[in-house]
Amino acid sequence: MGFLSGLSAVLAFRTIPTTILITVIYAAVFSTLLVTDQLPSVPKHTLGLDFQQTYRDLHEVAARPHPFNSHANVLVRSYILNRVKDIASSYDHVSVDFDLSSNASWASGLLSTNPYAVYYESDNVLVKVEGSDKEYQESGGLLLSAHWDSVSTAPGATDDGMGVVTLMSMVKYFAENRPSRTVVFNINNGEEDGLNGAHVFMEHPWVNLTDTFLNLEGAAAGGRPLLFRATSRAPLASWSTSRPHANVITGDAFARGVIRSGTDYSVYEQAGLKGLDFAFYRGRSRYHTKYDSIPGMSDDKSKNALWAMMEGTLSSSLMLANDVKGKTRTESIGQGSEPVYFDLFGAIMIVFTFQTLWIVNIILLTVGPVILLMLVYFEHIIRVTSRIRSGYYRAANGDVHRESFVARASAEIKYFLKSFWVWSKFWTAVVLGVGFQMLLVVGYAKLNPFVIHTHPWLVLVSALSLAYLTTVLALTFPLTKHGVVPAPEQQKLSVLLHQYVLTWALLVYTTSVVTLGGTYFITAWNAVVLLGAVLACVEGMAGARGYEDEEEIERRYVRGVHYDAVGTAENGHQDSENGHERVDVIEETEPTEITPLIAQHGQPTPSGEEQGAIGWWIAQLLVVVPLPVILVSHIAVILLLAMNQTLTDGASPFGVYGAVSMLALLIVLPLAPFSMNMHRWLNGIILTIFILSTLYTYVAFPFSQETPLKVYFAQSVDLDTSRVVTALTGPRQFLSTAIIPRFRSAFDQALNCTDAPDKLGLQTCKWEVGDAFVPSPGRSKRHYEQGPASSLEKWVTTSITRTGSNSARIKVRGLNTRSCTLQFSGKHVKRFHLSGDGGKGLQGGSEVPEDGLEQIRLWSRDWEKEFEVDVDFAGSEDEKAKGRVSCGWAEYESATVGGGRTGGKIPSLEEVLLFLPEWAVVTKSAAALFDAGWEFEV
Repeated sequence: MGFLSGLSAVLAFRTIPTTILITVIYAAVFSTLLVTDQLPSVPKHTLGLDFQQTYRDLHEVAARPHPFNSHANVLVRSYILNRVKDIASSYDHVSVDFDLSSNASWASGLLSTNPYAVYYESDNVLVKVEGSDKEYQESGGLLLSAHWDSVSTAPGATDDGMGVVTLMSMVKYFAENRPSRTVVFNINNGEEDGLNGAHVFMEHPWVNLTDTFLNLEGAAAGGRPLLFRATSRAPLASWSTSRPHANVITGDAFARGVIRSGTDYSVYEQAGLKGLDFAFYRGRSRYHTKYDSIPGMSDDKSKNALWAMMEGTLSSSLMLANDVKGKTRTESIGQGSEPVYFDLFGAIMIVFTFQTLWIVNIILLTVGPVILLMLVYFEHIIRVTSRIRSGYYRAANGDVHRESFVARASAEIKYFLKSFWVWSKFWTAVVLGVGFQMLLVVGYAKLNPFVIHTHPWLVLVSALSLAYLTTVLALTFPLTKHGVVPAPEQQKLSVLLHQYVLTWALLVYTTSVVTLGGTYFITAWNAVVLLGAVLACVEGMAGARGYEDEEEIERRYVRGVHYDAVGTAENGHQDSENGHERVDVIEETEPTEITPLIAQHGQPTPSGEEQGAIGWWIAQLLVVVPLPVILVSHIAVILLLAMNQTLTDGASPFGVYGAVSMLALLIVLPLAPFSMNMHRWLNGIILTIFILSTLYTYVAFPFSQETPLKVYFAQSVDLDTSRVVTALTGPRQFLSTAIIPRFRSAFDQALNCTDAPDKLGLQTCKWEVGDAFVPSPGRSKRHYEQGPASSLEKWVTTSITRTGSNSARIKVRGLNTRSCTLQFSGKHVKRFHLSGDGGKGLQGGSEVPEDGLEQIRLWSRDWEKEFEVDVDFAGSEDEKAKGRVSCGWAEYESATVGGGRTGGKIPSLEEVLLFLPEWAVVTKSAAALFDAGWEFEV
């Protein structure tokens, strides 16, 4: 074997080299992505931050559940306040304001589809570090925000304890390293119940000192935190100095309503500030449960997660707080345009504007097809001309003649008419890929919809292997006369051209219809496929082989002689080197004088031209495959780990599994132009992986102690009838059959189960409980002064008087609570006013909906405050207004405050905590664990 032949065997476009190179590329992308996606360990040198003190702070903040309406919340507030006061006492440029004066009312809350209004009184802890640059001491400062309240069923280690203690460490850091710009810290309360602390901060004068913000949040329990959202491109410049983990796809999900929850970011953005939302997003099964705690994550994971938030916050805050040139505040290009951003392997951050993306799309859509059409035309002309000059055909009498131009042109036309299958293979592969992925999604949704909760990676493997099989098998299936297939190089060019058409059509859609920054990978895919097709056309013009039709086979081989078309394997099998079907060309005719003396069986050694010019296919593969696979794989990892446990929140299984399948198909499709050379053994291995992973995930139990099922608890007390009703919400497959029968309070009780509103696939089951399960509001200051309120009627005191033909005054006070609610049915409220709010009216930008308000939520900084609300009703004056006045309680553990034990006790919740199966965990269904109220009519 000569040097050229040896080099051809290694580098030519054949099965083994192609299979090895594609396998190496995918393995390198996946392994690098998984390795770089891990949480960083806490380094020895923590960049000037006191990590050990911060970790000790976390133990205090996340020691127990501390919702706004709990006495434990007051304990956490006191600890935070004392810590920042201790820091401020040593520095003249640091001041603390414990805000007990601001209050606000606003309408149409962010977290509900029903129109409601909120009245809230602040007890935020605010810190100001005055900047060294006098120009930025009164404006242009930085706002750092996090909330210290948790939900009633979780200690809140990540939501939002890590954010709070990170801000406390930043107070000390900026006190010691005075920034150029003023930095304001809003360590706020009441976020979990409607972003209340951020709303009321808008009433504080310090908000006017800032124009940029960084909000720290926990939308899950642990894992690697993500840059959730960005208002504009400028603040994103601060993120390039950290280990970036960011993708605009999450911001698009918020913008399009796919993610319906909110963070304090939403309030600051609406107020006109520019900034960022930095949050935990993995582990939704532990979010808002007892596992959102330091023990629930293990010490190492909790330390690493805390450090990831501290490191990202420090690097971003340093740039934002010391940016005297305004690079992180003004837009130099595309002012006002939304940002497009993503990281690559946590190493670099790519940031540009949507305007830039749109311009690039327009250029690709217009210039790309022109360039490619010209190259395809010239490549075809050169190939046809070459064949006309050198082509021979066998006439009817068996003589060999040089073909005329007309004969050769006729042969070319005949070829194209016979090659429909060859030119439709790619589209068949796409249709089959989409169709089989849809069947896979339906299978998961019908057979085992929650399995992705615990086995997300196996679900992704199943979808990826199916995408590979449909792509490769469709593109390697021969269906031409005699089974003759085109040369691999011409197939490669054909698929590249059709892949370009697909990406071009997708680019038209994303440019004119979708218009989201998260479609940047379509732009990149179209660009690299265009470049790959250009290289393939140049390869063709440089002399690569064209198609072989049956007339060429007939011309090249002698009648009566047995040849293998492209292989040496036995008939009907693939060649072990090039992967093509072996085709026998045998014609039984009378021997002539040119027939060999002995019948021959073999294959001519292919020339270098027949194997493909060495290096061309490698360049095309490296251009076409890696970049789209990298970009889509980054998105796939983020969405997979963000969505896999959202089905228990009420997400659609078709949406979750459909997104995974779509991304799997997009990861595999870039290899399509080279798929005809994938080795049959690899195809067999992937087929086995698909069968095993799919069968397992179709039958596996979907929950575990590490990834538990969340069920939602609520209880209601009707003070008119003294009836106590418990409600649990969860998947209908498990709730009424595997969970509720475990509870003694539900024994022999009639269950009323209905579909949960806004929670697909979930149901709410209610049952009435006996006297042993009646909750208690706990002890209060009034308990010690006037004695305990033993009767249910004393839990909520209210009076309702009509003040006009269509108005009323409602007074309400709850025992040992800071929260009450007015619910209206029939007639809604068009205006309301609270005594003591200073007559400010609704917060700027807030309006009562045209149909009026269904609910008014009242929050006080003081315990057992009497709320006095004047309301004006919409509708007819003759129609009576009806509704319910209630107060809520959110603690089931007592806390020591002022020398006494306070807090509530909820026997039904304690029963749920005790008897839930180990693969399930309870969370709250509403702001209050239980409420008690009176019906009214006025």
